[in-house]
Parts: sequence; C-alpha cells; structure tokens
Amino acid sequence: MIGILYGSFNMQGDGVTVTDTNVYSSPPNRIQADKLAESDGALVVKQQYDSKTFTVEGYLRADTLAGLETLMDTFKAAMAVKNQAFDIDYAGGVRRYLASAQNVIVAKSSNTTAGFSVEFLSPDGVGWDVDGSPLLSASTLTTSNVLTSINVGGTYQAEPLVTVTVNSLTGGTDKTITISNGTTLRGLSVTRTWTAGDVLEIDSLKKSVFVNDIPAEFSGQFPRWSIGDGSVSYLDDFSTRDVTIEASYTRRWL
Repeated sequence: MIGILYGSFNMQGDGVTVTDTNVYSSPPNRIQADKLAESDGALVVKQQYDSKTFTVEGYLRADTLAGLETLMDTFKAAMAVKNQAFDIDYAGGVRRYLASAQNVIVAKSSNTTAGFSVEFLSPDGVGWDVDGSPLLSASTLTTSNVLTSINVGGTYQAEPLVTVTVNSLTGGTDKTITISNGTTLRGLSVTRTWTAGDVLEIDSLKKSVFVNDIPAEFSGQFPRWSIGDGSVSYLDDFSTRDVTIEASYTRRWL
C-alpha cells in the first residue's frame, strides 16, 4: 500500500484507505501556435502549463456507526484545510504537490463503511521532491567569462538558487556580475561596488536577489533551465577576481 498524506492527515491508515488516484497525470499544456505567413501550417511560439486538478478515491471504515460518523467528520475537517502538502510515495521516495481540496464527496454504503471522492486543485500543477538537490557544486572561478556544465533532473524546468561569493578582486567599483543560462542567454545582472566577502544570491524560484542578505537592484530576467544538459554562465568586468559559484534546486515533475 502506497503512503499518502494530506498535510498531517494520513489517507492510508486509521480507517482511511485510498483505492485510486490520477495525481500522476501531467498538468494541461496550453500551446500557442501562430499561422505561417504565405504558407500552410503554423509555428508553436509558446507553451505554458496550467494548474491541474486530480482526484483521490477510497473508503472510510469503522467498527460502529458512531465511529464511522466521527471518522467522516474528521476526514472532512482535514480536507477543509487549504494549501497543504499532498505527499505520495513514488519511486522509492516521496512526490509532493501543493494542493487544496475543492470538492469532497462522502457517501455511506453501510453503517460501517463510506466511500469518498476528493477533487484537489494543484495551483502549480507539478510535483516536487521533498528535499533539494545540488545543481552546481561549489566551483572557484578566476576568469571573467565562464560556462559551467550542469544537468537538470526531473521532468520540469529548474529555477535554482545561485550563490556567488567574492573571495578577492581588484577593480570592483561600479562593476557588474551577470548570471545567465548559457544556452538561452536569459539572465540577470547586478551592478554595484563589489568588495571581498560579498555574497550574491539569485533565487529564480522566489524571484529575489540579495547581496549580503540585503535586497539588491538588478536588471534582466531570472534565469531558468530546461531538463537535461545545460550550462550556467558567469560574467563580470572586474580587473581580477577569485569567486566561488554554486547552485541548488528542487527537482520538479510533470
């Protein structure tokens, strides 16, 4: 029996049993295709995944009618809590979805058993690993323009936390550090007076940029990476530098 939790509520124990779910389905993929000029067919110019709904079905069972009705109330109270982690055993680990129960149906089939069907809404539509993973191990850079190879796991794009630590430098007044996707060139830049010990943090998932734990001005777009092989681009215009770059992310799954 696979383990399933909704928040802290166990959906596979204490009288609750799940018999079926389609949580494994991918979210709807909205594709925009523009017609080709003076030609047949069209060109896909954009795709975007929507939120998704999934259903969990099963039954509630108790020894007495009173016990069943108490369990039904407990079940409905647990389902009424919104924005909970829906955790399900998967591939030797746990796959996590942010979810809210938007339609709960409970029907008695006897004095000790009731069937249930719950429709959940997952706003981002993807599953997450419970724990983060390294994307780029700490690497020391001494040249101004470096491409470092990475490999993105999961089945959905990575939006990592990239950290750059300035160990030493010369010529750091009014200079720029740029971090970008080496394939798409999408990235952002931070211009300031840099000194040894400065730590730049770019969080593409949370859409935040900090220098020394203080929000920093930036230009450009938050970089993200498609699954599979790719590269992280580091660029600066210092005279000399010794910096350490590393990145981590949470694998996500369609």
